[in-house]
Amino acid sequence: MLALSHALVGLALFGPLAFSAPVWAGDALVIEVFTTSEQRVVGAEHERLKTATITIYAVDGLERFESGLSEGLPGDPEAAKAEALRRIQRLDDARMAPAKNAALGLAKAVQYGVDRYPAIVFDGQAVVFGVTDLVEALDRYAAWQREQTE
Repeated sequence: MLALSHALVGLALFGPLAFSAPVWAGDALVIEVFTTSEQRVVGAEHERLKTATITIYAVDGLERFESGLSEGLPGDPEAAKAEALRRIQRLDDARMAPAKNAALGLAKAVQYGVDRYPAIVFDGQAVVFGVTDLVEALDRYAAWQREQTE
């Protein structure tokens, strides 16, 4: 799995950026957060993010899903196989949702080149590493945007 980095906080760019207006002007941002279940995301309810589309990916969801399926399995391999199959057959959409979220998040992280968590991607083009506070990340993104237009 990709390495976690709480200490590294930076802004990285993916491809050319073309912004027509500052983010604080109410443009509908697409924000994707790549984090783990232990790193709580905050700030999504902030007024500045009211029109943003925010998706949070708990990239450790597959590991948690697998752990849950294998928890308490019998020591006998045949009995464990039968119990695991029974558990899989009982899975519903609600139980599969975290695993699907993680799989999609991991695929998107690879697509964007995100190699550590937490990471917050803005409009698929810029990423802020090391924070889970959406307002703080938005401030850093807005400051970077202003620097690009000067």
